[in-house]
Amino acid sequence: MPLESFWKWNVIPENFGFFVQGFGLTLQLFAWSWAGCWIFAVVFGSMRYSKLWWLRGPAAAVVEVIRGTPGIMFIVWVYFLSRPLVGFSLSPFWAAMWALMIHNGSYGAEIVRAGLDSVPRGQMAAAYSTGLGYLQAMRYIVLPQALRNMAPAIVNRSVALFKNTSLAFVIGVIEFFRSGTIVNGRENASFAVFTFIAAVYFVCCFSLSRLGQRLGQRPGAIEDTTAV
Repeated sequence: MPLESFWKWNVIPENFGFFVQGFGLTLQLFAWSWAGCWIFAVVFGSMRYSKLWWLRGPAAAVVEVIRGTPGIMFIVWVYFLSRPLVGFSLSPFWAAMWALMIHNGSYGAEIVRAGLDSVPRGQMAAAYSTGLGYLQAMRYIVLPQALRNMAPAIVNRSVALFKNTSLAFVIGVIEFFRSGTIVNGRENASFAVFTFIAAVYFVCCFSLSRLGQRLGQRPGAIEDTTAV
């Protein structure tokens, strides 16, 4: 590769609009999958916390199987098997969104379970003594306390999810990373293009990480050791 191809920084402003489109798609993918991820996490994390084996057992099996699957393979699996499983094909964007939501939600479920475990079981007994049912006790008593402890781990998992959006390129989603590979293929400016992309990812992820570090200084905070 010619040395001059490493210094073609002019390709960044020349293709800036295309990069913005790709970054916008990355943000959309992150926003949709983030929202769904934590819905999935709360449901399955609460099931794992339950004393009922017929809730706890299936939830544990689902979470562990998904956690043991590489994210990139899970995206491909959802994309190509959507038609035989649900009867219609998902677009690359929505296939990536569902895959990221479920895969990261399985890690989030462990965060939720750990957060619920951090609240003394006596809180549930006290809630029952006041006449609250299980769902009411979870909503008004346990979850608000657990959420404060889970906040740092939620931020760290969000950083991992943001980075994982780049895996959507494998099924043709033209998100930020994929937009860079397209520009590089056209302009042959790998150093400039991928340095620019890495810098943008770093700024976004570092900002979220700093927020997680500040929240992690709270007493009782739970750390997410699964972030990748």
